[in-house]
Amino acid sequence: MKLEITKLPYLDNSSILLNKLQPKGGLVALESSLPNHENGRWSVISAEPAETVTAYGKTNNQDITDKLSSLFNKIPANESDLPFTGGLIGHASYDLGIASNNPIAQPTPSSLPTLIAGLYTWAFLIDHLTNCTVLVYLAELSKTSKEDLISLFNNVKDNSKETTHFTITKPFQPAWTKKKYQENIKCIHNYINAGDVYQVNLAQSFSSNYTGNPIHGYEKLKEYAGVPFASFFNYKQFYFASASPELFIGTNQGAIITKPIKGTLPRKRSIQEDKQQAEQLKNSEKDQAENLMIVDLLRNDISKNATNVKVPSLFNVETFETVHHLVSTVTADLPSKTSPLKLFFDAFPGGSITGAPKKRAMEIINELEDSSRGFYCGSAFYHSANDKFNSNILIRSFMFKEGEVTCWSGGGIISDSKWELELQESLDKISKLMECLSN
Repeated sequence: MKLEITKLPYLDNSSILLNKLQPKGGLVALESSLPNHENGRWSVISAEPAETVTAYGKTNNQDITDKLSSLFNKIPANESDLPFTGGLIGHASYDLGIASNNPIAQPTPSSLPTLIAGLYTWAFLIDHLTNCTVLVYLAELSKTSKEDLISLFNNVKDNSKETTHFTITKPFQPAWTKKKYQENIKCIHNYINAGDVYQVNLAQSFSSNYTGNPIHGYEKLKEYAGVPFASFFNYKQFYFASASPELFIGTNQGAIITKPIKGTLPRKRSIQEDKQQAEQLKNSEKDQAENLMIVDLLRNDISKNATNVKVPSLFNVETFETVHHLVSTVTADLPSKTSPLKLFFDAFPGGSITGAPKKRAMEIINELEDSSRGFYCGSAFYHSANDKFNSNILIRSFMFKEGEVTCWSGGGIISDSKWELELQESLDKISKLMECLSN
């Protein structure tokens, strides 16, 4: 089965391409809108998977791993340097991790899967470094001819001024009052003081209504946020968009990397104030303590399958359009006989959005949060035939369904967290994205 590679012109706006591909089903986009970031070079866009795996409700992660591995093995390995050369692309719901961690869960809505993944046999790869696009194509398994895909792409380029409509029709409203948020923080502090847990990542939701095409809403989010791990998918009547800055787990020929984010401060308008804000975050003992807890949790999760686990950097500040983040890096080696899928699902969901220890933190989250998180705090991932695996954490996320839009924002709560500051941090993370959708 030969991999065919075709070079095409650069596409600086993907929304029209997404619109043209949507009727094929299984639309997925894993994109960067931050080309100067170390993980910001590529965007991967595809549709029309040859086969799919969809899970609902409680499932066994080993069964999921086995099914996906069987699907993945239908494409032969290759040695291309491209980020994706055919393989699996999927989205895992936060709720999928509940089965392996066994807390009493908020019920996942019956219409919402816990996993959607497909075997993708072609993809448009947009290279933001060299300003070109590459079509990767496996003829034996693809449902659309290469010539038709090239024609579709050229039609997109010829209609690059085409616009789509998207409007938020009322202000976003939080699900919790300030009093409710304060009560939840107090409850977490009680659990911490009792020795149940060290940190809990508490999230609140916001909702509104919209008219128009969610693909255009996603494009607005992606371009405004300027992040390396934006993602989008469509399944039946719902659309899910994430403007995520966070890598979960990546592997490249046996080398593992994960970069947990814990610690956030908003950007300032003046250069001097913004620089001071970054320094304040870097030297914050509270944020360092939160970050270190999650680094230790991830070291433990990865070591279930990996060797030579190291922490080459702690507490680096990464700057994005709306916020500064405190980011650490964990690396390791994956044994040749171990699948990246097993590594991924054994560490899922990411510790930066649960707390520590993970099982007890997830139980407390289920107690305090009013509804299922769904795909929020889950992960978008791909596993490519050239032995590359990548995944994000689905934060800064918006779900669009039948005129209703929901988003979430959370933060890690530890013993000295002040509820007013935690509330403000959660708003700092999401408020400007809600505003960009509303404009």
